[in-house]
Amino acid sequence: MSATIDELAAAVPDGATIGFGGVGLQRKPMAFARALAAAGRRDLRVVAFLGSLEVEALLAAGCVGELHAAGVALDGAGLAPRYRAARQAGAPRFVEWSEGLLLWALQAASLGVPSLPAWMGVGSDLPEVNPWLRPGEDPFTGEPVTHVRALPLDVAVLHVPEVDAQGNAHVPGDLGADALLARAAERTFVTYEATGDAPAAQAALGRVWIDAAAHAAGGAWPGGCHPDYAPDLDAVARWAREGAEAPIELLVPHAAVAP
Repeated sequence: MSATIDELAAAVPDGATIGFGGVGLQRKPMAFARALAAAGRRDLRVVAFLGSLEVEALLAAGCVGELHAAGVALDGAGLAPRYRAARQAGAPRFVEWSEGLLLWALQAASLGVPSLPAWMGVGSDLPEVNPWLRPGEDPFTGEPVTHVRALPLDVAVLHVPEVDAQGNAHVPGDLGADALLARAAERTFVTYEATGDAPAAQAALGRVWIDAAAHAAGGAWPGGCHPDYAPDLDAVARWAREGAEAPIELLVPHAAVAP
């Protein structure tokens, strides 16, 4: 189904659990994050495998009620200032994951099971700070495991370079956790740079997993969308310099070009 970004944002209610695709500064659905901010969404449970500017934008707009992530940073620009301030203030709620355990929670959701055992996190203090994890043992071998509760998503939002005429999403290079996010979600929204004619057999994500798509040229800015454009490192650095009070306006294309 074709839609506008504003229409897709309107379909996300307050309090929804929403997973954001992309990794680091690449292929982050920034246009969608800005649309959620403009719509005044509140108390979202945000899931970001390796978060960056999308988390920063939603924190700046007051949209986040709870954040699940294995890390939030600005790559070469350093720490994410809004995220750092939120962690120091203790609000909004933050659920800490390792990369592997967060993927496992999404995997459980994608399979429709309540939990999965993992060898990751055994002997660590993560279960003490993450209520979605519990230490236990394998019933067959008696070996220690970490039981990982499923983390289902109401919505997954992905940004891709290209969608073909049949609605399949094409991503040359690293897909990150995007396919898993789509499978763990009740609905998957895709924003895309352009339509193209790449063979459907080469799609990174088939249309069967996509509920709606919206055109968004430059939709990952100020992050990058390989191979179309690289991150705008000047804009990212400008955001980092602003610190804990960085205004979301700096992440809006027409405003962020100002000196």
